[in-house]
Amino acid sequence: FPLDRNLFVITCSKRCYSSISTEKMDYGSRSFADDDSALSYEDSPKMERKPLILKHSMYTGYRANGEVRQCSIMPGSTVRDLEIAATEDDIDIAISLIDSDTADTVVIRQFKPSRVWLWRQWYGTVFQYGLWYALFYMWIGVMLSLAMHYYGIDKEDDNTITDMLSAVNSVWKYMLTITTFILTFFINQSYAVWQRVYSLARQVQGRTNDFGLLCAAHAKRKPCGKFAPESTKFLEEQAMCIRLFHTFCYASKTRRYKILHTKRALERMVDRGMMTQEMLDALLLPDLSENMRPYIVLEWIMVRWTMEFKNKTLQGGFGLETLLLEKACLLRSIYGTFSDVVDARMPLAYVHFVQVMVDLLLISAPFSLYSEMGPFCIAAVGILALFFEGLMILSKVFLDPFDNEDYCDGVIQMNIGVYIRESNHGSTRFMKAATYMPKGWCGKYEPK
Repeated sequence: FPLDRNLFVITCSKRCYSSISTEKMDYGSRSFADDDSALSYEDSPKMERKPLILKHSMYTGYRANGEVRQCSIMPGSTVRDLEIAATEDDIDIAISLIDSDTADTVVIRQFKPSRVWLWRQWYGTVFQYGLWYALFYMWIGVMLSLAMHYYGIDKEDDNTITDMLSAVNSVWKYMLTITTFILTFFINQSYAVWQRVYSLARQVQGRTNDFGLLCAAHAKRKPCGKFAPESTKFLEEQAMCIRLFHTFCYASKTRRYKILHTKRALERMVDRGMMTQEMLDALLLPDLSENMRPYIVLEWIMVRWTMEFKNKTLQGGFGLETLLLEKACLLRSIYGTFSDVVDARMPLAYVHFVQVMVDLLLISAPFSLYSEMGPFCIAAVGILALFFEGLMILSKVFLDPFDNEDYCDGVIQMNIGVYIRESNHGSTRFMKAATYMPKGWCGKYEPK
C-alpha cells in the first residue's frame, strides 16, 4: 500500500506491535505472527481446522478521511471460535478502538466536490474493483476481433457467423434496456437499506443521549448547585452502562467487534476500567446468548432508575419516570428494528437475478457490438463493463454496511469504531455540561 501523510500501518507480532506515524491513530493495522501458537485447536478437536483470524493480513487506515479498514476476522466466525483462535493482541487492539471518547475521524469516507480531486481517487472507489472486470470483458473483445480477422470472417459478404452476431445484437439491445432499468432500481433499493442502517444507528445514539440529558437535569444537587455525591455516582455508573450497551450492540452485529463478546475480552475490559467486576459477574450469570447482552444492560439501567427514584436521587416525579421508561422502550424498539434490517437486507433471489442479468449482458456485449462497431467494440465493452459492474459492486456493498462479508473493503462500509467512541463521549457529555450552574439558580450559593 502506498503511504502518504495520513496513512499509518501497524504491524503486530504475538507480543508487541509498532507504528510508523507521527499522528494520533484512530484505527489499527496489523499482520500476525508466522507461528501457529496463537491458533490452538487442542481443546476442540471436532472444530474445522481453519484460521479464524487471518495470518499475514494487514489493517490499513486513514486517520483524516475515515477510510474503512480491512477486518482480519473470518466471516461467519462465532464467539466460541474466537474464544479459541483470538490472541491477547487481537483483543487489545479491538478494545483500543473503542476505549476512547474522541471520535478522531468520521463514520464514512468524505469527499471534495472538486472534479479534479474526484478523478484522482483510486483506493476505496468502484474503479479499484470494477476496472479488472472491464479488462476481462475487453480481453474477450480482443480475442473475438483477432479470431474474426484471422479467419477473414468479417470480410465475407454472406457469412452465417456475421448474421448470428447481428441477431445477438438485436436481442442484446432488449437486454440492455431491461438491465439498465432493473440495475438502477436495485442500487436505489440497496442505498435505501444502507441509509436506513445509518439512520437507525444514529437513533440508537440519540436515545442513550436522552438518558444522559434527562438524568443529569433531574439529579439531586447540593445547595451550591453541584451534583450531590450520590448523584455523581449514579450518573457515572449509568454512563458506564450506556458505553457497554453500545459496545455489545455492535459486537453482536459486526464481525470486527465480535471478539469483544469473548470471556477474555470481557475480563480485559474489567482490567481497563470499562466495566466493573460486579457487572461482569451479573452479565455472565443469565443463561442467554451473547446477542442478548445489550438488553441485559438496558434493563440494568431501567432498574437503576427505579432505585434512584425511590432514593430521591432522581427528582422529577412520575412524569420523568414515565418519560425515561418511554425512551428505554423506544430504544429497545429501534435496536430491534436495527437488527431486523441488517438481518433481512435483501432476498437472495433478487440479488441473484440482478447479478445473472448483469453478467449475461456484459459477456454478450463483445459479440453484440462487434457486428456494428468491429474492433472498436473493445473500448465500448470496457466502458459498459466499468459502469455496469461499478453499479453492481456499489449495490452489493451498500447491502453490507458493516463489512461482514469481506467484500470490497474500503468502499462504503461504516466506521463502527466512530459510533462507539461518539457514544462514549455522549454518555458523559450532559453530566459534565450540567456540573456547574449559575449562582443563585439552585438556592443559596456556597463557595468552594
